[in-house]
Amino acid sequence: MEAVITESMRLTIFLCLVGVALGAAGDVRQPAVAGSFYTDDPDVLRAQVESMLDEARSDASSTNARALVVPHAGYAYSGPTAAAAFARLPTEGIRRVVLLGPTHHYSFSGGALPKTGLTAFETPLGSMALDQEALKILRGMPHFDGPANAHKPEHSLEVELPFLQVVAPEAKLVPIVVGTNTDLQTCREMAASIAALLDEGTVVVVSSDFTHHGDRHGWTPYDGPDLSETLLSVARDTADRLIDRDPRGFLRQIEISGDTVCGVRPVGVLAALLEGAFDGAGSILEITTSGHVTGSFDLSVTYLAAEFHGEWRGWKTPATVEFGELSSTDGHALLELAREVLTTHLTHDTGVAEWFAEHGNSKGLLMPAGAFVTINNTGRRARSDGRLRACMGLMGAEQPLVDAVVQAALMAARDPRFPPLRLDELEDVEIEVSVLSPMSAVRSPRFIRVGEHGVVLAKDGRRAVFLPQVATEQDWTRDEMLDHLSLKAGLPRLAWQHGATFEVFTAQVFSETQ
Repeated sequence: MEAVITESMRLTIFLCLVGVALGAAGDVRQPAVAGSFYTDDPDVLRAQVESMLDEARSDASSTNARALVVPHAGYAYSGPTAAAAFARLPTEGIRRVVLLGPTHHYSFSGGALPKTGLTAFETPLGSMALDQEALKILRGMPHFDGPANAHKPEHSLEVELPFLQVVAPEAKLVPIVVGTNTDLQTCREMAASIAALLDEGTVVVVSSDFTHHGDRHGWTPYDGPDLSETLLSVARDTADRLIDRDPRGFLRQIEISGDTVCGVRPVGVLAALLEGAFDGAGSILEITTSGHVTGSFDLSVTYLAAEFHGEWRGWKTPATVEFGELSSTDGHALLELAREVLTTHLTHDTGVAEWFAEHGNSKGLLMPAGAFVTINNTGRRARSDGRLRACMGLMGAEQPLVDAVVQAALMAARDPRFPPLRLDELEDVEIEVSVLSPMSAVRSPRFIRVGEHGVVLAKDGRRAVFLPQVATEQDWTRDEMLDHLSLKAGLPRLAWQHGATFEVFTAQVFSETQ
């Protein structure tokens, strides 16, 4: 029977072919929060965004920003703050936007890229095409293998897109969701990879809200009639570490204080990127809170807008710092750091950020070294409870000294041999920081020099360590020290005499009593 193709059939075939062609071109990520975080009416949305940008541009002194930090709450709360930053972008010439934001739904380390085959992100204003060439480059780099599904429900990137579609309508997008388990080293390695994408037509936008304060957020360290000013002050002191392009100071302040900055990791990547591949300056444009909108600070989120103007340059790896003797000035700075870590840990203040603002550029404090932090009771408490309050540390020279002291101080605050350190104890303790030399093995205990060598004893899978000053403080002989070291390792007193191995090290000791 001869086949007859009607006009209706031709139309059906045409539509099917169009559908196949669209499918071959790739998928589009559909908006997840349109209609909640921002309106899903395209005309109203465009009018709102343009109005916020127009108002912000009336106060903008320049429009040559190369990087921004913007909030990602509902537009009613944070839209004007975001506009204050977006208004600083160039009015033309933006070809690529690297957009980083945190995940609120997944746990991973590094960055998550959109799934292969995705061609665009959709909003009510239309589609924003993905930069496939740039994404291909990143897919071949370490730390960009996070779950692609992290993009599907995530609002932190999506709420920035309408602003970008208005400000940079021709730009292609490089969207990266950054995992909550991303440490400082990973931030730096991600930044080095992203630096390969940067040119005069590329801008970097990082999405982050700052402190989430209130019972519902599980974070209520601040109170009092000046709560609004406290929240603004905390955000400013913390963000100053970003403005100074100090990724270590920024991350350590938030980690130690417990501050609820949801975008701490993507901001850490930006700080590392600015440190390693940027010539220019930054400024905080605006800080506000949802409490300033609602009139209530019982449940409040802080929003910050920041911009960086200058030029991208090739990635510059920080120079390696060799181990060496520290000056008394650096030693005093380490004692201040240990105390600020304990104080910030217990009060959630910004003392750590302030320390990094003053001392963070000291090269000697970046040398690889192990460190111990000792906390000693004084006065009446020393007589009743004993002098030692805590002593914890890291042996290996596997991290910069400043990081070793931070970790040692936090460990000392929770030394398992004692109750956790309390805030009311800080005025009655003295702090000691021991900076350790690299360890070396000795063939026999007779090579151990009491008072000069710290000792690590190992036997039958057990280990224990004494700092050099311990034997002197206890007035022990070498054999007495090794007896006690065996007991500390959970071994019989004389276990050191047969089958044990020994490593020795020296320590440069700084004390608040000196």
